[in-house]
Amino acid sequence: MSNLRGLMLAGLMALTLGAGVQKLDANLAAEGNEYASVLASDSCAPWDGPAVAIAFYTTPTRCGQAKSARLSISFWRGLPLKEGQKYEFSGGASAGVATLCFEEGRCESAETGSVWIEGIEQRKSIAGHYEFTFKKAGHITGKFRAAWCPLPVICR
Repeated sequence: MSNLRGLMLAGLMALTLGAGVQKLDANLAAEGNEYASVLASDSCAPWDGPAVAIAFYTTPTRCGQAKSARLSISFWRGLPLKEGQKYEFSGGASAGVATLCFEEGRCESAETGSVWIEGIEQRKSIAGHYEFTFKKAGHITGKFRAAWCPLPVICR
């Protein structure tokens, strides 16, 4: 039930995320990254505590636009995010959840994975890289630089 709630929360966050468009620089695009926009924002953990979400879009997306993210990573343990920190995604002590969507409404959560935070400019951007293993999609890796999206969040 907790996994389902986490997936639903990640999906809802992905739909509501979306003031500036963050485009990846030429180096990241040249490395095969398929994402046109990457946005980070405050979010809520499954138990309604604080969380940080990073949403990856295949088309240019602005903060507040209602679009479905292709990849969503939600951190709810080990906050605040710290530069130089590695976050693990697996099992009960997981840092959060990563969700990959093949199309709207058809998504899967990562079985295992890691995210390394390489740079943070508080309330402006987060940079790092990730690797996840999904049952259907297999192993995926990538780099990101997410623009901060200052959406108001009220956890209940």
